[in-house]
Amino acid sequence: MVRRLVADFEYDALLDRARDRIPKDISERARWTMPTPEILVEGNQTIIRNFSAIVDSMDRDPNHVYQFLINELGTSGNREQVRVMFKGRIPPKRIKEKIVGYVKTYILCNQCKAPDTRFIKEERTTLLKCQACGATRPVRM
Repeated sequence: MVRRLVADFEYDALLDRARDRIPKDISERARWTMPTPEILVEGNQTIIRNFSAIVDSMDRDPNHVYQFLINELGTSGNREQVRVMFKGRIPPKRIKEKIVGYVKTYILCNQCKAPDTRFIKEERTTLLKCQACGATRPVRM
């Protein structure tokens, strides 16, 4: 009986029907979300208050993320357990752009856009390997 019902439908029609029944809040939600950076400008210092939460969501080495931001922002700073402080008044928009740049360069897969990536070392080259689709690409450390 079940075989006869499935045979009556085309595969694409069944697939469309299944997709239509998925709740919108599930189908439109991103699988991976990063906390919004909490950025303060105090005097001549700029502080990211939730730096550790951001790095934890990225699943990356905090020193790597910190050094990337220092280099990209062209400033010096100080990293504490939970927060990071940069010297100078840096616009929050600029910091957010640099964090997005880090995510695109060192986290998201170029092929499938999945955040399930890891750094692997092959001889003297560091590669970003996607755990979802298996794609690899070289990255500059």
